[in-house]
Amino acid sequence: MLLQRTSLERIRASNFKYYLIIGLTLAIGIFLRFFLLPDKSLWLDEGASLYYSDGTSIQDIIATIVNTDTGDRFQPFYYLVLHFWRQLFGSSEFAVRSLSALLGIGTIVVLSTTAWQLYGRKHALWLTLFLSFSAYGVYYSQQTRAYTLLLFLASLQLYFLSQILPQKNVRGTAIAQVLFCLTTAVGLFCSIFIGIYTLALCIAHLLVSQNIKRWLQWWLPVAIACVPAAIFYLASPVATDPTKVHVTPSNQSVIQNIAFVFYGLLVGETYGPPIEQMRGGDRLQLIFNYLPVLLLFGLVAGIIVIGLVRGLKARSPEYKQYRPIDNFFLITFVSAFIIALAFAIVTKFNWLPRHSFYIYIPLSFLLPIVLRFSPRKKTWENLYRLAFIVLLLLNLYANYNYYFEPRYQRENYREIAQYLSKNNSQDTKSVLLYGVPYLLPYYGDTLTIDGLGLDTTKLAAEVSRVTKNANTAIIAISDQAFWEKKRNFDLESSMAKSYKLESHLQLTNFDIYHYVKK
Repeated sequence: MLLQRTSLERIRASNFKYYLIIGLTLAIGIFLRFFLLPDKSLWLDEGASLYYSDGTSIQDIIATIVNTDTGDRFQPFYYLVLHFWRQLFGSSEFAVRSLSALLGIGTIVVLSTTAWQLYGRKHALWLTLFLSFSAYGVYYSQQTRAYTLLLFLASLQLYFLSQILPQKNVRGTAIAQVLFCLTTAVGLFCSIFIGIYTLALCIAHLLVSQNIKRWLQWWLPVAIACVPAAIFYLASPVATDPTKVHVTPSNQSVIQNIAFVFYGLLVGETYGPPIEQMRGGDRLQLIFNYLPVLLLFGLVAGIIVIGLVRGLKARSPEYKQYRPIDNFFLITFVSAFIIALAFAIVTKFNWLPRHSFYIYIPLSFLLPIVLRFSPRKKTWENLYRLAFIVLLLLNLYANYNYYFEPRYQRENYREIAQYLSKNNSQDTKSVLLYGVPYLLPYYGDTLTIDGLGLDTTKLAAEVSRVTKNANTAIIAISDQAFWEKKRNFDLESSMAKSYKLESHLQLTNFDIYHYVKK
């Protein structure tokens, strides 16, 4: 009896210690996602989210979305969710971003629970550590965009599917299947990339399944559930003419896109060179300036890849039971990557980390495999553990850059609105040539003129018309090089016909010109 009691006490103490550690880890993840949440100005993409989610009725919102020429037309579900969220909590920076933060936290909880069920406590703890510290997860949890909703929906898909994966014998799989179908159907109205992830899950499940009949019983209802979304996409003009929708084209090789995707997924986009600075100038020089931190990342990533290969090949009886689950996540990872690569090559769109949640999830499950131990190889295992811990520290470093380093900030509409409002007068009028007009009154500038629809072939005359022949015209433009290329014009030469350039203020991804009439 005494030995039995002592054993129970040890188990309880061990359980308490584990729950304490995983609880603290989750608390860190919550803190990082809400820390300084309203500190930064909303930027262009977030402004688009507010614009598309604004309206007096659901019909107004849907009409606005389906009539746009950007990829936002394929994300109606997110904008409807954001609309109702704003109805409940308002439209402050904290309010609109808190939706993403909560979804980011929900993603950690769902994936950690799934890992616990499939692999056990140790694997779940390491996965929770990575997800909580992840600069990729933190960054997009503080953005008023659809990315954490996609992560959350994809996490739910995995959780529901995990109820029938090998080594699982859970009752109520019919309920899990219904919920999987519902989540998939809804997710496809949030992004076509949910389709990539779902197809990867389908392929992985097929290849590891020992029961084809059961596989068909699961996936045929899923295919039926996808029909409404398929009709939605095929009914779009894009189905017959891809030029009807604007997507950001890639201006680099697909190899560079691949490298950037995995870099962004592992340590976030604020670890190395700032993205905004990479848009122009000497990229090689900029990369050289950040070479020490990039080499450190490369070293850590290389060690982790070696450790992952070793962990997947481990023959220990302790880990052999997880082989089917390992194969499932490895196949999901490879399938999602290949499908996404083919999609990027065919469509020529700019494949970025933010699009790659379908890779991030299986990658998160594969990473803890690096930490599988063998009594005969302690030195190597200590190295793999050190590499994993350093990876967590690199993510903390990237998070620090995101919070505190101005060079990693996006365009500051708060600052721009204040500047334009302050400089407007009876004889000085400002025009936003490209950007998000919605954000200017949001930050208090009600005087700047929306110039997105101006005819750039006769820009000087158009500016003179909308400013009512004001002596001074202030032209504000976001992402000038992109806009000039898309509209096939040059701002300075177009304005030179009637105006003389007086001054030029260059801000992050934003240019403000003061022109005086000749």
